[in-house]
Amino acid sequence: METQAFRKDVEQFRGLFKEDAVETAKNSVRFERRGAVGVLVLDLVGEKANKLSTPIMLRLAEVLLEISNDTSVKALVLISRKPTIFIAGADISEISKMTSGEMKPEVLMKLQGVHTFLEELKIPSIAAIHGACMGGGTELALSCDYRMASDAPETRIGLPEVMLGIIPGWGGTQRLPRLIGLEKSLDLILSGRAVDGKSAKKMGLVDKVLPKEYLEEKAMAWAAELAQSGKKRDKTAQLSGLSVEKIPGGKWIIFDQAKKKLLEKTKGNYPAPEKALEVIRKTYGGKLQEGLKVEAEAFADLLVTPQSKNLIQVFYLTERVKKDKGVGSQVVAKTIETTAVLGAGLMGGGIAQLFAAKGLRVRMRDISWDAVTRGYKAAYKIFQKLVDRRKMKRSELDNKMALIEGTTAMTGFGSVDLVVEAVVEDLAIKQKVFAELDSLTKPEAILCSNTSSLSITSIASQCKHPQRVVGMHFFSPVDRMPLVEVIRGEKSSDEAVSTVFQLSKKVGKTPILVKDSPGFLVNRILGPYLNEAVYLLVEGVRPTVIDDAMVKFGMPMGPCELLDEVGLDVAAKVSKVLFGAFGARMKPPSLMELVVTEKRLGKKTGKGIYEWNGKEKIEDSKLTAKIQTGKASIENTTEMIQKRMTYLMVNEGARCLQEGIVRDAGEVDIGMIFGTGFAPFRGGLLRYADSVGASNIVADLDVFAAKIGERFAPSDALKEMAASGKKYFN
Repeated sequence: METQAFRKDVEQFRGLFKEDAVETAKNSVRFERRGAVGVLVLDLVGEKANKLSTPIMLRLAEVLLEISNDTSVKALVLISRKPTIFIAGADISEISKMTSGEMKPEVLMKLQGVHTFLEELKIPSIAAIHGACMGGGTELALSCDYRMASDAPETRIGLPEVMLGIIPGWGGTQRLPRLIGLEKSLDLILSGRAVDGKSAKKMGLVDKVLPKEYLEEKAMAWAAELAQSGKKRDKTAQLSGLSVEKIPGGKWIIFDQAKKKLLEKTKGNYPAPEKALEVIRKTYGGKLQEGLKVEAEAFADLLVTPQSKNLIQVFYLTERVKKDKGVGSQVVAKTIETTAVLGAGLMGGGIAQLFAAKGLRVRMRDISWDAVTRGYKAAYKIFQKLVDRRKMKRSELDNKMALIEGTTAMTGFGSVDLVVEAVVEDLAIKQKVFAELDSLTKPEAILCSNTSSLSITSIASQCKHPQRVVGMHFFSPVDRMPLVEVIRGEKSSDEAVSTVFQLSKKVGKTPILVKDSPGFLVNRILGPYLNEAVYLLVEGVRPTVIDDAMVKFGMPMGPCELLDEVGLDVAAKVSKVLFGAFGARMKPPSLMELVVTEKRLGKKTGKGIYEWNGKEKIEDSKLTAKIQTGKASIENTTEMIQKRMTYLMVNEGARCLQEGIVRDAGEVDIGMIFGTGFAPFRGGLLRYADSVGASNIVADLDVFAAKIGERFAPSDALKEMAASGKKYFN
């Protein structure tokens, strides 16, 4: 890259920014000299993470120009002073501004030149990576000649741009395939997943891995050697071992297989990974500068898609949760070190495994040793999967399992900091359990219920200290579902609520604060959705047709399969609670009782709405013949099925918001995305409602209410939104 042209671009950019932003960037990117080695130090002032905003990139460009003019600097090291982050990536707020037109994408794309200038420096460069290295941070590291990473668990390297509905825009689609080959780079770019230091070394993404304590020392020593030799890296990808890419025409096989796997996963709903694949297919093996231009154009095209805008807003919602304490007051959450779980079924075993995985001691209790053994097996199975995937060593599995102590007695509960109850969903039984816990545990211990629908206030009513009782509702399977509903009872204290909220984040979950109300948030909104699937079955719509329609909409699985996954007996219990609380609009179809009495409980019995042979589902013609009692009063096309299913959820979500079940529309969307898998590319349930328009949804609900049933009658909350023309999100 021509230095003079680059210098001119830098000077033009400098005029775009206020002096205080330039000054902050100057203090955030420092250049230090250590003999012949230059050290470029990244430490963003006033922030926990290094982010590559345009002022920071401008400062990087200025420093690189200084280095290129200084013949006494013979090698360069890039390093971060943040304790757990190398570079988190580009500044998402700038990308968000580009989606709304506030900032031209050309501004961000022109900064590709900074990476190119770094790559073309005449001296060798090393990125010394400790902590999160994501997106633009990884692209900056790829522009260096060499990379070394720490083996610390917080070191994760990846290109997660597809999760924001975009693609790497600073050379990631070009430099990564050139470095590690097609197969491995496509795996990382199309999935957005990150890898640790050791995995990065194995795939050739980094050259050396070592303990974080020695990272800087070894980087400096290596740079000193390179300063003498002046050896820059050969940029040609060195394919090692067996690779399809090596055979004639092999790369086209890789592209075709990648496209097939991608569409199976995304169902065509996510344009970003498809665009990334298209860019790499078009540019792989060509000239870098031409490839960078194609990448930049694709990046700009994706920025304006609704999927990108929605996924960026989901990102902001999750970032907000990270800063949330669950309560408005300045209360300090308790430190939790020892825990207990009552009930050792699949749910109890999953909760015990989660706590142990995060280093918490767990006392798991059930009424029989057979039940305790099942809990142990459930926890062990989850850890074993991690070992099988090489994400955990066998010794780590043994150490984590040693943190789980099984028992059939209530002894030892006096010393625990927090208890989670996961026994049968029966109010009288739960009240009895909590009364006993109230007397056995220390007064400051937090008592949690994993109930999915019962009142926390009622459960706590038998306790002398109801202020320490909080709902902590996990979703099944615990190891895979990211949401936790933190339910505040009428007498729950701020301290107890904040402690459970913060603990949920500590164990890797996404919590939302929910008011104590039947079904809470997620099950209340999901109830009408699942009921409607059964009503459609009764009308004669095949279960695969219903499921296919909702998978096309963007749900991870169809409602009929979900009912079989959850268990039809469990769904029937929840639907009774909701019917009792909310009346006719939540009335479950009679089929719910039929399948339970016939022991059609779902996957766990091998027969539910479908017959199950392992993971294979088969439509059951006998069930279909029994349940088709009526004819459809409206033509159930794919679009009509989607409207019937989703508009009921929007209607209930509007009611929940009006009743203050959650604090705002963002929590409704977080709850539905992370609790049910509601299509993230649609931005969440209420953001989807905004895209359709409340007035359009109300008009369709009126038609459905007249032709199908009163359960579709639009809520006052939704009618108010339609009349005012307001949206849930600006």
